Formats: sequence, C-alpha cells, structure tokens
Amino acid sequence: SPLARHACASSPSLLPIVTADRRLSSSLSLDPRRMAAGKYASVDAEGDADRPAKVCAEAGRKCVRSLHQYNILSREWFGVVDSLKQLARLVQLEGRMPANMKVAETAGRNTESEGTLWDQEAQENAIRILVEEAKVNLCLRMLNDFKRWQYDEARKAESIENAMREFEIGEGAVIQKCRVFEESLGLLLWRAFIHVETLQLMDIPLLIEHCALVLNYCETNQKTKIECGAKEQEFIIMYYVAALFKHAEALNNSELLAKCREFKILPLAVAHILTHAEAEYPDDFSNDIAMGFAALCDNEDFQTDWQEFLGDADRSEFAKLKTVLVDPLLAANADKKRELRPLTDFFRALERKR
Repeated sequence: SPLARHACASSPSLLPIVTADRRLSSSLSLDPRRMAAGKYASVDAEGDADRPAKVCAEAGRKCVRSLHQYNILSREWFGVVDSLKQLARLVQLEGRMPANMKVAETAGRNTESEGTLWDQEAQENAIRILVEEAKVNLCLRMLNDFKRWQYDEARKAESIENAMREFEIGEGAVIQKCRVFEESLGLLLWRAFIHVETLQLMDIPLLIEHCALVLNYCETNQKTKIECGAKEQEFIIMYYVAALFKHAEALNNSELLAKCREFKILPLAVAHILTHAEAEYPDDFSNDIAMGFAALCDNEDFQTDWQEFLGDADRSEFAKLKTVLVDPLLAANADKKRELRPLTDFFRALERKR
C-alpha cells in the first residue's frame, strides 16, 4: 500500500535493534559455567559485550531524532508510529541487558542512590537519549493530543475513515497503529518518569492535566472494568500519578500540589484504585502506587494542607485504601511496613478526625 511504502522509506532501520536482540538472547542462553567464566574475560571481550548496547544506542538516537508532532493518522504520523515502536522495543531489550558495573567506579557518584540516567548501573539508553534530545515533553504533548482525539468519537471516526480511503488500508490496521502509538509512548513516558531528573525538565502542569483527562474518562466510562491493555493510558496513568507524588518535593512542590488540587488528582486516583485494584492491579503495580501515596503523605506541604485536597466524602474513600490496597501488600510482605508507614500513619490521622 502507499502507506507501507512510505513507512519503509521514512523510518529508521529496525535492523540494529533486532540484531542486538538476537545477540543478547544468545548470550543469555549460555551454559552457566561459561557465564561464570565470563567474569574473568579480557578487556577485548568486555568491549564485545558492550557492543549490543552501543549499537542499540545509535539506532535509538536515530529514532528519537525522527520524532515530531503531526496530525493524527497523517502520512507522517504513521512514520512516527514505527519509530516509537522501535524505541519501545529498545526499552524492553535494555531491561534484559546485564547491569553496567563500570559505573560504580565513576568519580563523584552518589553510592547511596541507584544513580541518575547518566551514572546508573541499569541500561536505559533509550530514555537517556529522549532526555538529551529534549523529546520527553514532545512525547507527552503527542500522547495528550492523541487521547483527546480518541475520546472524541465523532472526530476519531471521521479521521479513521479518511485514512482508510487515502492509504488503502482496513480499519483493523488503523486501529492497530493507534494501539502501537499509545502503548509505545505510554511505556517510554512511564520509564522516563521513574527518574526525577526527567520530571525536572517536564511541563508538569500539562502532565497533571493529562492525568486528569484520563482519570476523568475512567471515572465516567469505566466504572466496572478497565477496557484496555496493561500498557494503555487508562491503566498506566496511575504510574504517572505515583511518580508525581513520589518526586513532588524535588520539583516545584507548592505549584505541583496546587495543580493536583485544582484538577482533583487525588480523589480521582483514589477512585481508580477502589474500582480496579482488587481485580485488575498486578502486585508490582499496586506496590508502586502505594509507594507514591506514601511519599505524598510524607510530603510536608501536603501534611499541612491535606484537608484542602480531601473533602469529607473524599476522606472516607481514601480511608478504604487501607483495606483495598495496603493491607494486601503488607500481608504478602511485612517488610514493606516501614516504607508504607507515612501512609498507614495518615490512615490513623483520618480515623482520629472522624
């Protein structure tokens, strides 16, 4: 089709990432004795081991530099989808790569932390490059624009019909491209927001507005079950909220909390948990969300003005998080009690206010 020909011509090559994936898979399947012997390999061998990461980084930078905002379902937009798909695959590939132990020797590195994007042991070249190329805010704008388009049923239907006619493709192919676009962007932003240095460069008001957009949609249209995959926004949005809560004090804390209060982020997030946590949240997902809420409850500005975030009805809903979210986590792992103490202490404070 005309669209397929354009995609082949305009998208950065996927071959370097695929090749690196195969090399990594081969290395991971080695005999354990050979893997142990690898600890004593020569400097040249270490260089060979680093090669897949370097190849992936080069391919990733080409993909990142090809990212631009275009009209949804335009010819250029379809090319961006392919680049995003490659970047998402790179993120998943890097998650399987062994840690870079050389960074422990970096002068001036804070050994009490896991490091930043530039000096951590984990391999996250794709996210690092997104930040270096100043493309993270662009990704957020593209995703926010896409969700507003998607939630407008009439506009979306018209766009899909036009794309089917112009590019001679079926509706299923268009919908699949939309899913890849959303899931790839969602994954990239989730992994980026884990790092406070990324959030420090973000358009935080837009991020909060985006969270409110998606959570309001869930509250209105998905009262019983999240009708989407685990990488789509109606699910993964809670990672974004947790990241904001976790890193608020390292950002413009007062402005961030004021914006969250304006858009009712806390009550919306509580509603999402109460509706979906028991049946739909995986354990690791619940843990990350609870850690974000614990960080919020440990935030000095929130502790001072928490009544402004939660009305009387909201307080009783928040208290239900103890049974729905926190108690199951502590029952599975009592060692988390210390990390979640700010949240459990806040439950007790709410109880005293009744």
